[in-house]
Amino acid sequence: MRIVAIVDASFEEQIQEVAAFFSRSRPEAERDEFIASFQPKSSAASAESTAAAEAKDGSEQPKEDAAQQVPLDERRALIEKLVAEIKDAGEGSDKDVEGAHNLLVSLIVDAFEGEEGKESELLSKIISVLSKTGSAEKNAVKYRVLSNIFNFLPPTSPLRYTTFNALLTFAASNDELELVSPSLLLLPQWLAQWQISEAQKEQCLASVSKVLNENGGDGEDQKKAYGFQLLYLRFLSSQQTSVEKAKEVAEKVIADAIRLPSIFDFEELAQIPAVQALKGSPAGDLLAILTEGSAADLKTWLGNNKSEAQRLNIPEAELDRKARLLDLAGLCAQSVSKEITYEQIAKTVGVSEEDVELWVIDVIRAGLVSGKLSQVNKSFRVYRSTHRTFGKEQWHALEERLVEWQSAISNILGTLSKARPAAAASASATKGAPAPGQNAASNGERISVA
Repeated sequence: MRIVAIVDASFEEQIQEVAAFFSRSRPEAERDEFIASFQPKSSAASAESTAAAEAKDGSEQPKEDAAQQVPLDERRALIEKLVAEIKDAGEGSDKDVEGAHNLLVSLIVDAFEGEEGKESELLSKIISVLSKTGSAEKNAVKYRVLSNIFNFLPPTSPLRYTTFNALLTFAASNDELELVSPSLLLLPQWLAQWQISEAQKEQCLASVSKVLNENGGDGEDQKKAYGFQLLYLRFLSSQQTSVEKAKEVAEKVIADAIRLPSIFDFEELAQIPAVQALKGSPAGDLLAILTEGSAADLKTWLGNNKSEAQRLNIPEAELDRKARLLDLAGLCAQSVSKEITYEQIAKTVGVSEEDVELWVIDVIRAGLVSGKLSQVNKSFRVYRSTHRTFGKEQWHALEERLVEWQSAISNILGTLSKARPAAAASASATKGAPAPGQNAASNGERISVA
C-alpha cells in the first residue's frame, strides 16, 4: 500500500515552491532565473488564454484541474530537471528542509506512478545526496527525511533496501548508530518483505554485522552485534553459498565471539549448520572445547594450534580466561543451593586459594553465577549458575533436583499435618481458662455482696 501525501495546491505552485527552496543554494543573482525555469509552459499558455477570454467577454473563466493544466510528460520533465539540479540538502531551517523534500518526494511518486524504474532512479539520487556527509548541524533533519522516504515507500519496495543502507552508512559515518538501533529489530521482517535478491539480503546482513562490530560500544551493543552475526551466519547456512565463504564467515564469528568479553554462551553458535561443518577443523575443535571441554583441553589445543590462534586473531589470555570461568561455572552448576570450598574452586580453576575470591568475583560479574562468599568458612554458597549446554545430562540433573524438592516439601507438609491436631487440642484446653495470676473478677465475672 502506497502512502499518499495530500497537498492542496496545483502542480505549478508545488514545483515552484520546491524550486524556490533549492534556489537558496545558488548565488542570489541566479535565483529568480532558476525558479522561472521551472514554470510549466502549458500553465503559462493556459493562463494567457484564460486572461484573453476574460478580457474579451468580461466574464471570469473557470480554472481547470491542476493535473490537467500540466500534461504528464511536462510534469515528469520538470521533476527530472529539478532533481538533477540538487547537490545538497538545501539551506534553511530543519522545517524548511524536511518540508521541501517531502513535497518533492510526493511529486515524484505521483508523476511516476507505474514507472518504478524512473521513480527509483530519482529517489535514489535524493537518497544519495542526503546520505553524503556535510554539516553536522543538518544530520538530524537528514535522518528524518531519509526515514520519511523509507516510510513513504510501499513495504515491498526494493528502494526501502537502498534507503535503509543509506541510513545505516550515514549513522555509522557520524558515530550515531543509536539513531537506527531501534529499527534493527525489525530488519528480519523487512528482509522478508522487500522484493530484493538473496544476494542483496546477504549483503544487507553482512553490512549490519560489520557496522555493529566495528562501532560496538558497551556490552549490550556487543551482544547486539553478535546477534546479527548469528543471523547472518544462519542466512548463509540456508542459502547455496560456497563452502569456502561459509567456512570463512563461520570462523570469523567464532573468533569474534571469543574476543567479546561479554559472550560466554556458545551453544547457539555451535548449532548453526555452517559452524557444524567446521567439525574436525582447528576452529571447530576450539568451539567444542568452549561448549563442553575444559581449560586443560584448551591447553592441549593451544599446544597443537598456536598458529591457528594467531591466524584467527584470538588472544590466548582471553581464551584462557573464558575457559577457566566456564569451568568454574560448570562446578557451580553441580552445586546449586550448596556450598563449595575454596579448595575445590582452586583445583577447578587451576589457581592458588589466595586467588579464589578474585575468580569468583569475576565469574559473578560475567553473569554466569550468583552466590555468597564466606571468608570465615572459606566457601562459596551457590544460588544460581549457568550451564554451557543444556542437554540430556542437564535435564537428568534437573529432574533429580525436582525430586529432592518434592521430597523436602512432602516432609514439611507431613510435619505440619502431625503438628496441627496437637496445636488444636492445646488451644481447646486453654480456651476459657483464666490466665496465670488472673482471678475470676478479672476474667469477666461479677461478685455481688449482700
